[in-house]
Amino acid sequence: MTVGENIRRLRKARGMTLKQLGDEIGVSESYIRAYESGRRNPKPSSLQALADALGVNVEVLKNSEVNGISAMHSLFQMYRNFGGALFETKDDDGNDCVAIRFNSLMLMHSWFQRYQKYEEDIRKADKIKNVKERKEALEKAFVDQISLHPKNPD
Repeated sequence: MTVGENIRRLRKARGMTLKQLGDEIGVSESYIRAYESGRRNPKPSSLQALADALGVNVEVLKNSEVNGISAMHSLFQMYRNFGGALFETKDDDGNDCVAIRFNSLMLMHSWFQRYQKYEEDIRKADKIKNVKERKEALEKAFVDQISLHPKNPD
């Protein structure tokens, strides 16, 4: 996806109009439309403002595609380096799949719990209609996720 496509996807996911997003970062609706269509590319400062308004890291807007081959190589490198076990299993719908289990990562369980909480916080934030409140909730979810000492470590 292009930067513009990412902006549009996130804006719509947040329930924001072009005007709301423009107002949030101090540009006109036509600027947002031009960014989303690819007719204009946001300057770094505008890209950061867009990311802040959408409650994401700027890299989320810039990263257009995940390279599947690189991702798989990284996953299998982790599997080898951290004593993983590769096995076949079924998913919730009964489809065949392959999974990796990491036995030696002591922190994996707490990280997994924190990530589940982060995903839940994002789902809750996405339901907030007020743009400013939604942005604050998304920022809090992100800060809590990257914090070494989250306020609610459950």
